[in-house]
Amino acid sequence: MSQNVRVLIVDDSTLVRQALSAILSSDPEIEVIGEARNGKEGYEKTLSLRPNVVILDIVMPVMDGVEATRLIMENVPTPIVIVSGRDTRGVIKALGFGAMDFVASTEDPDAIKEDLIQKVKIAARVRAHRRIQFSPVPKRPVLVPRVASRVVALGVSTGGPQALQGLFAKLPADFPAGILVVQHIASGFVQGLAEWLSVTSPLNIQVAKAGDTLEGGKVLFAPDDVHMTVDSREMIVLKEDTSKKSLYIPSIDSLMRSVAEVFRSNAVGVIMTGMGRDGVEGIEAIRAAGGTTIAQDEKTSAIYGMNRLAVERGAVGHVLPLEQIADELVRVVR
Repeated sequence: MSQNVRVLIVDDSTLVRQALSAILSSDPEIEVIGEARNGKEGYEKTLSLRPNVVILDIVMPVMDGVEATRLIMENVPTPIVIVSGRDTRGVIKALGFGAMDFVASTEDPDAIKEDLIQKVKIAARVRAHRRIQFSPVPKRPVLVPRVASRVVALGVSTGGPQALQGLFAKLPADFPAGILVVQHIASGFVQGLAEWLSVTSPLNIQVAKAGDTLEGGKVLFAPDDVHMTVDSREMIVLKEDTSKKSLYIPSIDSLMRSVAEVFRSNAVGVIMTGMGRDGVEGIEAIRAAGGTTIAQDEKTSAIYGMNRLAVERGAVGHVLPLEQIADELVRVVR
């Protein structure tokens, strides 16, 4: 990197701050420029120090990490990496407010060293966006299940929670297609993500179970540690990765390839913000089968990575800003 990544560490524990500082300072490309003991102090130091990346705990006195994330992303957008224990709801809320990524803290700081340094360097390359506010959607009556006329297979990684919130908030409750999602996220957090997204979307959002059927207006997330595919009966199949060939479990490629095989021209593939190349081969399969393919554009992506590769491979028919993807999906499936 051309210059050091300037990092602010926000945690109420002196020992944790010292441990995180030692980890980050061990890399010659990272410089710890300040520390804060709570979210209020962290927000104020973000305003004054203007770090490249903020490391933020969730559970803190005076102001917690969720509120600090909200204030930072509303007033001084800065890439944030959450480093906290498994406060699932708090982490999901912070990611929804625009935090870039999450590292689960452990009693052994060395266990997270490599992951933390990598995520801090990735976050430093991101242009943080001011958060978009969404209003809760009133509770809806349970709709009679509708057989999905088409299926949308969606893959997303870093920056996904906020992008999904923006997309799902705009889709109507009577959306005629079923939606299948692979979100790369730490194990144990997908259920909380689904519940959180349900608050601001009229869609029926759940974590998938084996044998689930595809229904219009229903979103099914791939659960932890298994691949989600569809079979010839258009039902959900969950399977372990016994081959050990997949870097990501669940895999976007696995989902999209199965959707391409079963639904052919009635398949819609959407690849959104995220690192890596998972989903590139899958969305190519949907394109080759005659389906519709869409990628989130660079400007609205937290990380223009796997979507960029899909575009460069010629696998994408439509490259759209996040705010236009919902309208395009409605147009395509209707």
